[in-house]
Amino acid sequence: MTESKAGKGGQTVVIGLDGTPWSFLSKEMEEGNLPHLAGIFSRGAFNRMTTEIPTISSVAWASFMTGRNPGEHGIYGFTDRKPGTYDLYFPNYSHLKSEPLWETLGRKGKRCCVLNVPSTYPARPLNGVLVSGFVAPDLARATYPVEALEYLEKSGYRIDVDAAKGRESLDLLIDDLHETMERRRDAILHFWNQEAWDLFVAVFTGTDRLHHFMWRHYDEGDGVYSREFLHYYRRLDEIIGEFAAGLPEETSLFMLSDHGFCSIRSEVYLNYFLREMGYLSLREGRAVTIADMDPAGTRAYCMDPGRVYVNLQGREPGGTVPESAYDAVLDELTEALLGITDPETGERVVATVHRRDELFHGPLLESAPDLVAMPAQGYDIKGAIGRPKGLDRGHLTGMHTHDDAFWYASPGAGATVSHIREAAAVIAGQVS
Repeated sequence: MTESKAGKGGQTVVIGLDGTPWSFLSKEMEEGNLPHLAGIFSRGAFNRMTTEIPTISSVAWASFMTGRNPGEHGIYGFTDRKPGTYDLYFPNYSHLKSEPLWETLGRKGKRCCVLNVPSTYPARPLNGVLVSGFVAPDLARATYPVEALEYLEKSGYRIDVDAAKGRESLDLLIDDLHETMERRRDAILHFWNQEAWDLFVAVFTGTDRLHHFMWRHYDEGDGVYSREFLHYYRRLDEIIGEFAAGLPEETSLFMLSDHGFCSIRSEVYLNYFLREMGYLSLREGRAVTIADMDPAGTRAYCMDPGRVYVNLQGREPGGTVPESAYDAVLDELTEALLGITDPETGERVVATVHRRDELFHGPLLESAPDLVAMPAQGYDIKGAIGRPKGLDRGHLTGMHTHDDAFWYASPGAGATVSHIREAAAVIAGQVS
């Protein structure tokens, strides 16, 4: 790798692997399957890290980039409610209420290149280059400055894989994963070599897609797709080794994931159970979103992933629960959710239920879910509405976990990070 135009060391590099578990890396490095990462992690601090709740990428990466909790930065999921309605919207970069570390550094004169960090769409001005990560439907709006767009278009750059291919054919998905990863590598090298920078952040998100569709194949040692799973990681290992080999000795290197992964035993549709227990009522006809609820008959409803809201008078447009009954309803809901079991095994599907003030703090606390239900291992909690069954299996075989993300810091680069929210301060401290 050619030295960056900034060129004299003292730079900081952050590489993200979306959804890559600490336990997975530890196992595969020990077995000799990831030699470049093993060499890198043998020097410096490599540790298990917990992530944000709810355990979803948009929330975790928002906490990573700001060093703030959702009650401060305002991102609680990939979808949220429009204030005063049951209608949904998709929070994006413009809804982030805390400043990302690269904007803070940019105001101090530091130049930053930020590639493919989720939830940074649409791109906005930065002292450097920003290419948004998913969800980003328009490459032109995902790119700042506009001069960077020409290279991306000519090179065939891809923001994300086509997840629909995974539902059609794992072979098609694998080809798309590799092609997208190679274009990501090319773009990183391009901006690395063409731009002057103090901080370079790049995230590989294909890992998360691979895990969602193929984690069980890996976990159970499938004869074909377990090999394909590891083949993808071996190539990623080579790419990271290529990047690391070109770093000047003075450069600080950090690596992290935003959550871990495990196999799905069953998807859990909490709204089905809330309806069965009398908390949720739906209007006649096909129910697609929470806007299809019958508010008059609803006391609580769920949104992905395990965010439970009380239909509170004075807050919800059709609220039925008076404020005086709020705490009692939360107690009832907590007991009810913890009592849901898998009929095949008798096991609880919800491990813990948290009240919002146990998890969040800050000026945006009022936008938080009232409860967050955390899944038992292997039970993937969903917020879909109108499902005919409470437990089911779909196309996806892997789900997020809260306590098995990873963190790495090169020698002398900073303290061990135990929670993803701590990363921004450590990274900014190296750049400043």
